[in-house]
Amino acid sequence: VLVLGDFGRSPRMQYHTLSLSQQSGTSVHVIAYGGSAPIAELRAAQNVKMHIVPEPPSLFKRLPRLMLLICKVLHQLLWLLWMMLVTLPKPGHILLQNPPAIPTMAVCWLAARRHRAKLIIDWHNYGYTILALTQGARHPLVRLARSYEHFWGKRGDGHFCVTQAMQQDLQTKWGVNATVLYDRPPAFFKRTPLPAAHTLFRKLGTALEQPAFDDFLTHRSAAAAAGRTQEAAEVTVVTTKRPGQAVCARPDRPAVVVSSTSWTPDEDFGILLEAAAAYDQLVEAAAEAAAEAAAAAGTASAGTAAPAPVPALPDLLLLITGKGPQKEMYMARVAGMALRHVAIRSLWLEAADYPLLLGAADVGVCLHASSSGLDLPMKVVDMFGAGLPVCALSYSCIRELVVPGVTGLLFSTGQELAAQLAGLLGGFPAEPSEQLKALAANVASREQGLRWDENWREVAAPVMGYGAGETEQQH
Repeated sequence: VLVLGDFGRSPRMQYHTLSLSQQSGTSVHVIAYGGSAPIAELRAAQNVKMHIVPEPPSLFKRLPRLMLLICKVLHQLLWLLWMMLVTLPKPGHILLQNPPAIPTMAVCWLAARRHRAKLIIDWHNYGYTILALTQGARHPLVRLARSYEHFWGKRGDGHFCVTQAMQQDLQTKWGVNATVLYDRPPAFFKRTPLPAAHTLFRKLGTALEQPAFDDFLTHRSAAAAAGRTQEAAEVTVVTTKRPGQAVCARPDRPAVVVSSTSWTPDEDFGILLEAAAAYDQLVEAAAEAAAEAAAAAGTASAGTAAPAPVPALPDLLLLITGKGPQKEMYMARVAGMALRHVAIRSLWLEAADYPLLLGAADVGVCLHASSSGLDLPMKVVDMFGAGLPVCALSYSCIRELVVPGVTGLLFSTGQELAAQLAGLLGGFPAEPSEQLKALAANVASREQGLRWDENWREVAAPVMGYGAGETEQQH
């Protein structure tokens, strides 16, 4: 299994690896960069071996950009050739994540021919479209990358892709026949019980308490610290546990909205900041409207119908998970925003804590835009597995995953997202909206049944040769 990136941040390839490791007589060798720890099941698997590609020498960073790219590719090329042609056992199959395509496609094809193995390419996206985000579609490097990807991509012995749209595009443009293997959540994505949520938010307490931010969460934390005693209850932003009693949800808890991002140009985080500012204003407006309605009800004469109550909007705890190149830039912008009712925090979680956070949240937000317009965000699959309705940025094929008005909502601007959150969260937590309850029920009934293992056995296993007597293989 070849992932020319941080394997711990590649959930689909981790799930592939886990499924392969569970096949009788199979050993799996993973070639990848180091970094984040993979899921616990892989760390415990005796038949999964990790082979780390060294990072390029720091000296390369002093080179001009073009020379840096060339030297980086040559460094990767030499290490991959050494591992795949010399040091690793002879494989029966080679499973390649694409992108990146350079230099992996050529190396994997050569290794497959050398070992008489089958090369399976898992198309998550097109590498050249990601390069075009920074270089422009007409740049010579982008054109070269597209030609390279086209030439070598057709030479795989089998192919997976993530959407029907990409399947059609691969067939029409490049003559590649790919099998659609939709991402599905593994079983550990589910709703988080209240005691586990309490433990998680206690663990996250330090990361959430940020004095640099002047928002409701900072004020609550300061007030709690001032009144804290040894006999006081254990209190988190969403839960309370008193001595000798069970954990209970705080009646004044904020709505927890979670978004996962790689902090890269293909996800416009500015949309989320625009939505946060707009929602903050909507909370103020709702409070004023509620006060006016209460005053009008108090002065209404006998026989006059009192105005309908205005649902209050809760404070919003917006948790952003992930790391990437644009994180510091955007968080500096957050620090300069004067938000009273929205607290934005950036988190980097352990692998085991990420499913727990999704399962403890109330709504998920996805900003993935897709450089090709043909892939789907794995983060939405995980959110669905955890029972979360999702507000997702609209683009060409997102409806293959998010059904508007059924399992989530689609937006194009920050103002639209703010309005959707306000519609979902009115009356929360005492009286959740009918729309929020309906979306959550639909997610539970439609999205939490088919899991990765079952889907992989039905769709991927035949492509990999399982069920046809192929065992005792190296991958």
